[in-house]
Amino acid sequence: MVKYEFETQEKLLFIVPILCWLFIAYGIIYPFENSYLKTIWYIDIFLSAGVHTAMLLVAIPLGKRSGYSALNSIWFTLLLGATWWKPLKKNLDQAR
Repeated sequence: MVKYEFETQEKLLFIVPILCWLFIAYGIIYPFENSYLKTIWYIDIFLSAGVHTAMLLVAIPLGKRSGYSALNSIWFTLLLGATWWKPLKKNLDQAR
């Protein structure tokens, strides 16, 4: 099976989760003193770590059907979340 090739517009959306991970890393290196930034940081951790992990239930099967290994599906989902697996789902739905 040939791997799904992401369009440029879809690749640009990858910037959002990457920036969120960078925000988390920044908060680890330089802890926030501002309570609003700290709250946003905790929400970001929950969404980036917790919700991305929960997405694996959907993303791994979609990744396999789209030509990605389970390991690649796990990596890309944890890093990019729905910005990675939703285009795969859309492509598979259109192929039906």
